[in-house]
Amino acid sequence: MTPAQIELVQKAWGKVTALNNAYVQEVYEELFKLSPELINLFPDPAGMPIAKVSETLNTVITSLEQLDALGFIIRDLGRRHQKFNVQPHQFALLKQAMTTVLSRRLGTHFQPELADAWSQMYDEVSVLMQEGLSQRTESVV
Repeated sequence: MTPAQIELVQKAWGKVTALNNAYVQEVYEELFKLSPELINLFPDPAGMPIAKVSETLNTVITSLEQLDALGFIIRDLGRRHQKFNVQPHQFALLKQAMTTVLSRRLGTHFQPELADAWSQMYDEVSVLMQEGLSQRTESVV
């Protein structure tokens, strides 16, 4: 990502995070509209980790300048998603849900330059997570 793209994404994120966890809640709702069976990935749908996801997204997006340094953390996050049976093709659905909600929330402020920057950011983070998702975990037994 270029510094200008990072700035666009971070400014947009600042606008939606003023809504606290509402963005992530709406992303889950959009995701389940796109693919209702994904709710089965959550053992307790009532106890979905909305605050945790919001916090993680905030950390990653506000630290995009250090994405290389955060790579091992993002890969580990992907590796930890193995236990939820997350599949690589589901990342595209999440991207669609996140982008749809961001666009809806920002309205006319969601310009093509921001859409491109958001897409680039998501793709870079997604690649790291999928690298972790594909790693074999060693059994401690």
